Amino acid sequence: MKKIALYLIMAAIFSVGCDKIEGPYLQISDNESVDVEFPELNTSNVYRKILMEEYTAHRCSNCPAAHQLLDNLHDLYGDTLAIVGIHATELAATNIEYPYDFRTEAGNELAKDFSISTIPAAVINRENHAGGYGRDEWINKLAEVDRGNVYAAIQVINQPKSNGVVKVNTKVTMLKEYPHPVFLSIFICENGIVKPQLRGLECIPDYTHNHVLRAGANGTYGIPLTTSGILEKGESYLYAKSVKTADTDWELANCTAVVFLHDRVNGEVLQVETAPLLVSDNK
Repeated sequence: MKKIALYLIMAAIFSVGCDKIEGPYLQISDNESVDVEFPELNTSNVYRKILMEEYTAHRCSNCPAAHQLLDNLHDLYGDTLAIVGIHATELAATNIEYPYDFRTEAGNELAKDFSISTIPAAVINRENHAGGYGRDEWINKLAEVDRGNVYAAIQVINQPKSNGVVKVNTKVTMLKEYPHPVFLSIFICENGIVKPQLRGLECIPDYTHNHVLRAGANGTYGIPLTTSGILEKGESYLYAKSVKTADTDWELANCTAVVFLHDRVNGEVLQVETAPLLVSDNK
């Protein structure tokens, strides 16, 4: 990833202010109001989860085998593994046989920043080298993730509103000290999209695509929750973002908010949480 570009982005975004509100919560000044009540957090039930961003495409002949491996890994790790399927590279381009465009602005930017050229590939907790890891490396690389350092807890409550809007309410609680600036990102992903997919030499017209990135709700790299980006141990931070869905073809019942906290300098993902877009999740 280009470090100079990242520092410039950080400098621009850190101009956002932070206001103290009643209770042990901090809320950034450009944030939408959080008007839901989060349940009390039981820190003994918090464990560190893993974000796995898989780069794929509908014209990638080897990608269906990778999708099957992802399903197996999800069965193994359960809700401790959050998967985001990013359609990118020239193999994600459309043509007559593959007319549906899965690409997103956030996905294209991430693929460029992580130098993704050969797919299928995966970036795991954003700690890996340029180009991501090939399918044969996924099992071992997932096992190498340090699950002992539980830096933070993320709670998510989604609120369907009128006019095709869903409000994603989040609460981040810092459980350990962390020295670097961190950002909060909200991705929207969808399961069950039936569109053509190349498998080997065959086009499967009714292939089911899962974990598909639909949008970076608050941009490609999210936002800081304080002016400096530093979050204090023992403090909680509120953030809400409304997602406009009225002009999309998303099946909202199949959509999930993937919310993650990440180090904006070295990329490391500290925590990730998921919640169905149309169902409140009071974790």
